[in-house]
Amino acid sequence: MTDREEAGRKALEFSENLWKDGDFWELETSEYERGRYARLIEVLRDRRYARGLELGCGAGYFTRLVAPLVDHLVAYDISPSAITRARAAGGVGAAAIDFRAGNAMDYAWRADEPWDLVVMNETICYLGWLYSFFDVAWFAAELHAATRAGGRFLMANTIDRQGYDKLLLPHIIRTYRDLFLNAGFTLDREETMEGTKNGVEFETLISLFARP
Repeated sequence: MTDREEAGRKALEFSENLWKDGDFWELETSEYERGRYARLIEVLRDRRYARGLELGCGAGYFTRLVAPLVDHLVAYDISPSAITRARAAGGVGAAAIDFRAGNAMDYAWRADEPWDLVVMNETICYLGWLYSFFDVAWFAAELHAATRAGGRFLMANTIDRQGYDKLLLPHIIRTYRDLFLNAGFTLDREETMEGTKNGVEFETLISLFARP
């Protein structure tokens, strides 16, 4: 098994362990998460998108929020359990969502490009944890190539300034942000949002990129 294949195996195992017993991250019930998602929708609401892609959709909570802004939305998650939950949830906009189980690093989503909107929340830190720097940098270039000229890429990531979760250290999260700039995206706007979840203070870095 190659290093890349081993990373994919670990990614699947890790994600399945999170989703097989329910919403581990409390994405559907946390006040912090609801506020963060509401802000992300406001960032995107100034236009409508013909074709949208979400990578790392989990059980589809944010997917269903963004669906009314998109004519056709494809959402991937590596966890089959998460996709099963997403398909079963239904809700507003569900009919226009194509939920698919698959690893973002396998690039199956490139078959349906170009995309007018790509969304990726709390996913890049796990790719950076499991895959090599080269693989993550290549991923940034592939995502840029798959985005239509004039299209957008929204990435939101939690920053842990207190250092409890080493995957979320500020300099690491901002390095991922810079990879997409180096791949050819421009930064349309960026902001941070502070909040508390389960007694821990977090900051979310919200980066809206554009492809020139």
